[in-house]
Amino acid sequence: MTLNSEGSENECVSEVVVVSPSMVITSSPELWMRSNTYPGYKKSSWFYKAVRYDYREDTLFTQTNTEKHDLRRKQMIRGYSGIENLTLDNDIEVCVVKLLKLINTKYAGQRKAMDLAEKTHFFTMDVISTIGFGKCYNLLTRDADPEGYIESLHAGLAVSHRQVAFGTWRLNWIPFLGPKPKRDPDSNTGFYKMSMLNFAMVEAREKEFHEQDSLETAPRQDMLTSFMKRGLLGADLKTENTLQIVAGSDTTSGAFNGVLLYVLTNPVCYKKLQAEIDDAVASGNAPQAPGVITYTQARDLQYLQAVIMEGLRMFPPVNNQNCRDVPPEGDTVSIGGEEVFLPGGSMVIPSYVAMHRNKRVYGDVDVDVFRPERWTEETDEAKLAAMRHEVNLGFGHGRWLCLGKQIALHELSVVTFELFRHFDWSIVNPEKPWKHTLLMGLHAVSDMWVHVEERKKPEQSQGADNPVTDLA
Repeated sequence: MTLNSEGSENECVSEVVVVSPSMVITSSPELWMRSNTYPGYKKSSWFYKAVRYDYREDTLFTQTNTEKHDLRRKQMIRGYSGIENLTLDNDIEVCVVKLLKLINTKYAGQRKAMDLAEKTHFFTMDVISTIGFGKCYNLLTRDADPEGYIESLHAGLAVSHRQVAFGTWRLNWIPFLGPKPKRDPDSNTGFYKMSMLNFAMVEAREKEFHEQDSLETAPRQDMLTSFMKRGLLGADLKTENTLQIVAGSDTTSGAFNGVLLYVLTNPVCYKKLQAEIDDAVASGNAPQAPGVITYTQARDLQYLQAVIMEGLRMFPPVNNQNCRDVPPEGDTVSIGGEEVFLPGGSMVIPSYVAMHRNKRVYGDVDVDVFRPERWTEETDEAKLAAMRHEVNLGFGHGRWLCLGKQIALHELSVVTFELFRHFDWSIVNPEKPWKHTLLMGLHAVSDMWVHVEERKKPEQSQGADNPVTDLA
């Protein structure tokens, strides 16, 4: 229960580190799973109140009342699952095609460098706006963000980050001191400007929804329609939509950037990934260009999935506190065969960076090394299942599992495949591949400058049509 005096917090002697009389940080998968499922544990109200977008309203993420949380989750789960969001796969594919065409027509083979982090964020913003409320931001089409969505998002996260760190978030609860966004988006800046623009779109969709004669014949059977069918309306709908934009864009773009950086700086992995991609196309397990691989097909590609799992392990996209309160009577937890008592009322905070490098799970030889082969070479099915389960804890667990998990994995699988199928990449500045900071536990990445070339695959003949340009 002490820090290693010769190392960092993530190299602690114990998997439960006491950082204050009432707070522990853990790298134990068992403890974190238990704190999300065992009766008596609950979300720490101070943290989730502090990160509310609107101090008066809870979202699915900030709701600490279990019954209210479960009710809201039921209202939203079918929209996220694709059961009622019938255009989900096609909407993502359309955005993939836009990304490929942008890279090919403006950057491939050119001397000017491309900010890969910017393009992945354009992609995730276009996807979440399309599937979230049926109106694409069209950042990829314009290769720009003139409305300032991303800048506004990061400005809002930066303010929240400082408020939580210094405790000034409580000022938001004072009516005459708290923020008062005006109705006119032009009169606001930062996060509120983005919110007001989104609110206007949601209000238009809600008005359209109420004017329908039948819920089943609504012109758009998408995520927003699914939510409204189940009674998620008005202010609740708007705040959940705001959460969607934050959670659906920054988390996934952060995951993209981590996976891509690790592959681009690992020649062995790079070659293996492209070899599997070529084999999949040649064997008919993936479509010939200009077709785009489906998520179902991508999930069957062993090395691609290993790359994604290893990228998520090494560069967890979410690193915020997600505190849980221990039951009042305390709790005794078995961690690696050792009994650990947690006093009642203390807080448990996960360190995903340390948890994803847990030596009991991944061995003590190379936990700090990006090596996708650990996922393909492991023959012990029980150990492999434990590894998968541990990485997936980054998406939450039990009733707190992220509803957008499968959408994020869908995007990661399809885009990673297509980027390395069509292009070759090189980092412009290996000594400083990007600018990076954490805002409320989310990765804000910029200046990830790369050179990109259209990839000449072995089977592509001289003078053949460009498969990327042919994408419709």
